[in-house]
Amino acid sequence: MQVMARSPLTRALTREQREELDGHLQALSWAAGDPLMVAGDTPGGVYLVMSGRVRITRDTVDGDEITVDLAAPGDVVGPLDTTVVPTPDSAWAMETTCALFLRTESLAEVVETFPALALALLRLQQERLTRAREREVARTTRTVEQRVAGVLLSLGDSLGQERSDGSVLLQVRLRRDDIAGLASTTVESTSRAMSRMKRKGLIDSGREWVALLDVPALAAL
Repeated sequence: MQVMARSPLTRALTREQREELDGHLQALSWAAGDPLMVAGDTPGGVYLVMSGRVRITRDTVDGDEITVDLAAPGDVVGPLDTTVVPTPDSAWAMETTCALFLRTESLAEVVETFPALALALLRLQQERLTRAREREVARTTRTVEQRVAGVLLSLGDSLGQERSDGSVLLQVRLRRDDIAGLASTTVESTSRAMSRMKRKGLIDSGREWVALLDVPALAAL
């Protein structure tokens, strides 16, 4: 009930409606490194992440794998469609992860039953399209350093924990290639950009962790 109250797909529902929806859900879990779904699969529904973190990846035409999103508790993973369709992305548990699975058939049924959920579904689809469009525009209108700063700020909003000194620690095991994928650039360019930010005192980082030391300066960048 707590996760559904936070999820962008179900938080607009009343408690009674969420309790009714609970009858359509299945609880699942994965160990770190396990796939929730693999590109080309037809998962037949969506996952509401309850705990843990999920890396969303996509294969390029060259056969490389890039990170396109990171999901946290309350987020929705999988094709937002009321018909069974193949997914273009893979999803991997970054740590022990639990999620609620809502089958496509049930999604279609509850969309008809709960108008608030239908509206939330439409908004999520719009948000995904907007993020994809903004990422394409950023490739040609922003420098690598600006794109990396934007990614770090976005992750700070969704996964950050403010510390006593005012800095923000990103609560996720973050690889350089994750940031590179989200910023639509190379790992080498990302490392150089982050090294410059570190020298300026904007961030601190180590193996698979990043802290935002000066959020206003990152935003200005």
